[in-house]
Amino acid sequence: MKVKGNFSKEIYIIILFVLLFGILLEFSRSQFILKFQQNQSLIEKRDEILADISKENIVEPSGSNYCILYNPTDEYSEKLKGNAIKTLEYMKKKSTEVKVNETKVDFKSCDVILLTTDQLKDIGNTEEIEQYVFQGGYIFFMSVLDIDTDYQILYRKFGITSFDKSVDAKGIHLTSDVLIGEKDLFIDDDFIHNSSISVGLDDGTELLAESANGIPLLWKNEYGKGAFMNFNGTMLQEKINRGFFAGALSLLEPNFIYSIFNLKVFFIDDFPSPIAKGTNPIIYKEYKRDISAFYQEVWWPNMLKTSKKYDMKYTGAIIESYNDRVEPPFNYTEDKDSHYLISYGRELIKSGGELGFHGYNHQSLVLDKEVSSQFGYKEWRKEEDMSESIDELLTYTKSAFPGYTVTSYVPPSNVLSKEGREAMKKVWPDLTVISSLYGEDESGVAYVQEFDVAEDGIIEMPRITSGYFEREYDRWAEANTMTGVGVFSHFVHPDDVISSDRSNNMGWEKIYKSFNDYMSRVQKTYPWLRALPATEAALDMATNIHTQVSWKNGENSVEGNMDKYNGETSYILRSKRKLGRLENCTVKKIGDNVYLVTANASKFKIEFGGN
Repeated sequence: MKVKGNFSKEIYIIILFVLLFGILLEFSRSQFILKFQQNQSLIEKRDEILADISKENIVEPSGSNYCILYNPTDEYSEKLKGNAIKTLEYMKKKSTEVKVNETKVDFKSCDVILLTTDQLKDIGNTEEIEQYVFQGGYIFFMSVLDIDTDYQILYRKFGITSFDKSVDAKGIHLTSDVLIGEKDLFIDDDFIHNSSISVGLDDGTELLAESANGIPLLWKNEYGKGAFMNFNGTMLQEKINRGFFAGALSLLEPNFIYSIFNLKVFFIDDFPSPIAKGTNPIIYKEYKRDISAFYQEVWWPNMLKTSKKYDMKYTGAIIESYNDRVEPPFNYTEDKDSHYLISYGRELIKSGGELGFHGYNHQSLVLDKEVSSQFGYKEWRKEEDMSESIDELLTYTKSAFPGYTVTSYVPPSNVLSKEGREAMKKVWPDLTVISSLYGEDESGVAYVQEFDVAEDGIIEMPRITSGYFEREYDRWAEANTMTGVGVFSHFVHPDDVISSDRSNNMGWEKIYKSFNDYMSRVQKTYPWLRALPATEAALDMATNIHTQVSWKNGENSVEGNMDKYNGETSYILRSKRKLGRLENCTVKKIGDNVYLVTANASKFKIEFGGN
């Protein structure tokens, strides 16, 4: 009887264990199904946003008017003007373009003057400039100025005590929070280079940035009721430096508020994809595993751990095969392995991430042989073949995830032609967002984007930085984009780890430590960012882009009024004043006199107390 009793007890324990396992399995399955349901609703949301955009009446921004003075015959001035216009557009600020070779400045209509030439006379005579600022106007010199007679008359008003010859100013040292969260950032690298004037500054002048060799680059000098913002350099013509311009502009006027996207997006290109067979010497020495086992048992668990610890939502960009086929048929590939797609894809979705497309293979969708050959790729013969390859990729993914809708695309090597774009649209109506590159491309072959909704309704949402290692250029690009538009958008490749050049000949243990340190620093610098997978982020961004804000700045308050309200929106506020009563918004301090404002209604207001 005793034996029988113990046996019954064991049976009950086993049954209980099976029941608990079933409950956990069902819970996991329900969570997975919920993610699928949320994914399918994205298309409905996209269609609603596009329908809203198509019938919207263009509402001109109101508030302070920023007059951009430029010379249309000068390429340098045109570049400065273009960057100023785009920055103000993202900020939801009103701007007016003034051609200095055709029009005289109407000082009364300009609250702020942005000069994109090196000639003070393009604003007006010295007396007009002095009186405009003294009576409450603001002037931003976006370029180093020419030392002419007007300069010699006015330089003391700019906060300068002495000046000498032109010098090369290499690198940068931020002596302020001009780039949010980056005070004291020091970069001594040739990618930051300016032609500047050697100047001495008055004790009352506020130095905001200097070169690595101590040349003042950016400073503000209050004069009367207004102020001058001086940029003593030439780098604002480059797109990557827009955030530096945005930060400087936000420090020129008191109580400056502007719109941001507030997004943190992370892509894993070539994932899930076929995994190379065999071993890698460094990986095998470190983990005694072949490549496939390493990715499954080490790399992927580590990546999931980092995403959870530092608040990241991965968007994977699927590749079906690494063959170089550019002609049909595409439905048979030796290295196709749906097992990896299902196992990695399921965990990716469960973690809050998203499955997107990179391509049927890694051949960029271009017809131009000169472009494809730069990457060692084959050019496609015709648009129809590109379409057929994408159709095969759709079939492949549907076989693994029948209820899942793929909506995002990352071009292989960040290259995509007009024909390739059209080819995708013909067979992939759910294509919602394309994510390539934001920075300028010297080669001229990359698919370079703005944050925008294209005329055909596809959302353009570029990436900014890449890699497991933090480099000075990426740090600078990140800081600029964060300050300008409030976006962190990064990507890595799984095979960076087994590539000798991209891994810096390091093992995964060191690479992973570097990656963790990198993401830790990002989280520490911008803990307020909202982490979203690509399509959710893109739809949120599209809504923001097509929402206009009217501004009303009083002496003791700032008010925003949106033409439509579709959910919480984010803004950056710069103010030295104490904050008072808030209406329909929350405010969080994120830096020295820098605040994140979250509006929760179409009308919101921030009141100020004392200094």
